[in-house]
Amino acid sequence: MDGVLNINKPSGVTSHDVVESVRKILHEKRIGHTGTLDPLATGVLVLCAGRATRIAQYLEAGEKEYKAIMRLGVTTDTLDAEGQILETKSYVPPDRQKIFDILKGFTGSIMQRPPAYSAVKVAGVPSYKLAREGKAELLKPRSVTIYSIELTAFDDPLVSLLVRCSKGVYIRTLCAEIGDALGMGAHLVGLERTRSGSFSIDRAITLDRLQAMITAGNAVQVITPIDDALAAFPAIP
Repeated sequence: MDGVLNINKPSGVTSHDVVESVRKILHEKRIGHTGTLDPLATGVLVLCAGRATRIAQYLEAGEKEYKAIMRLGVTTDTLDAEGQILETKSYVPPDRQKIFDILKGFTGSIMQRPPAYSAVKVAGVPSYKLAREGKAELLKPRSVTIYSIELTAFDDPLVSLLVRCSKGVYIRTLCAEIGDALGMGAHLVGLERTRSGSFSIDRAITLDRLQAMITAGNAVQVITPIDDALAAFPAIP
């Protein structure tokens, strides 16, 4: 079965878990995703099936959009709510203008260091495995682009953001760095990817919905053909 699927990933499972589930549902071994979501995160996880795995690298390069919630005053070793608390700070809640001003400094092309608890490989070993063994290494910063950061809500200690960015951005790291810039630290407590390239959350389907549609013989309604998935790219007839 060839094509692209827009899966609404639930929280509490890895991207690899979702890939394995889709392999079983479609009875197709060749399944790959176009950008990992952490277990905590939900939302758009674009999967390529069959011959569509050949275009994964092009779909992965698309712009991403996230809804993120960060908590001020607490830092963790994983930079999110699943990690061990490293420090809790007392602080005076910042006003909205100060948050706006800090966010401006994180837009545009920036250098961002991937977190130790990430899938980035060090000498062939995923960094998160080294971190769990207490052997974490400082990873090299990468150039990424933040197109915009919008403050959508602030109810201390929670800050809600809407982020548009390039591939390769770690929202966990972004929240931690914003917290540091505010002088009180922060960590990510909620994350939803609402768009990846042309695939949006309003068109994403759950694994249960996918199973039901495949069982009913309606695969055409949930699997995007390769040509349609590449519609936004220039073509030479």
